[in-house]
Amino acid sequence: MTETLPEYRVSGAGDTTIFMLHGAYGDGRYFANTAAYLAEAGYRVVVWNCPGYGQDETPADFSIDYAGNAARALIEAEGTGTNILLGHSMGALIAPNAAMKSNGRVHGIILSGASIGFQNRTPQDQARFLKERIAPITEQGMTVQEYAPSLLKTMMAPDAKGHLVDLVYKVISEMKTDAFMASMKALTEYNNTPATKAINVPTLLLSGEFDTACPPAGMEKLAAIIPDSEYHMIRDAGHYAFAEQVDAYHAHLIDFLNRRFSS
Repeated sequence: MTETLPEYRVSGAGDTTIFMLHGAYGDGRYFANTAAYLAEAGYRVVVWNCPGYGQDETPADFSIDYAGNAARALIEAEGTGTNILLGHSMGALIAPNAAMKSNGRVHGIILSGASIGFQNRTPQDQARFLKERIAPITEQGMTVQEYAPSLLKTMMAPDAKGHLVDLVYKVISEMKTDAFMASMKALTEYNNTPATKAINVPTLLLSGEFDTACPPAGMEKLAAIIPDSEYHMIRDAGHYAFAEQVDAYHAHLIDFLNRRFSS
């Protein structure tokens, strides 16, 4: 297991800490607004850059298990009395993996823009997913910066706009292609079903109505697997609901946190 902590930033204070785990595209910077909102609401917030992102070199043996071990180590280093994992997209694969390894130190999970798992997609959907994300790099020699903007438009609601949407584009445009490729390999090889079935803490699932990367139907299936879970689809949002429909996204977060974890 990895012993080196990933890059991370802490804001806010209190005995309830929310660990924010970003997706394969981008890094933790696109969570800045939500992190500030949660800190203002009285929660302590830890936003990481997944191993290989930010200034970190991409680990040669990167996998979802590797990332889960890194998240576990971060929880051990920065955890408080109550710890909640908010995983978005790839982070929603890492969060249950880390929770399973954390010996009861994770008390709640939020899955945002989550997938039922690559191996649980239909063959047609697997092919589409790879064609959209991998083929531009492996077959056309493009970087993430060159092809991602057009793909991101299809992952968001038709009218998505605003400075937070612009921030998502900016953060993704600055990421390393090798980190993204390592993440794609990791998530296509990972079977998330055991970790999902092992979730035994209150869980909130949030999807976007127009999310083509992790469609609402898949998140409904996830919710059916997790015993103590609640699911909400956010209207007029796609994969990045925290940037597209900020008020609705934050309202679901704070309602869940205050109901389930307020002292």
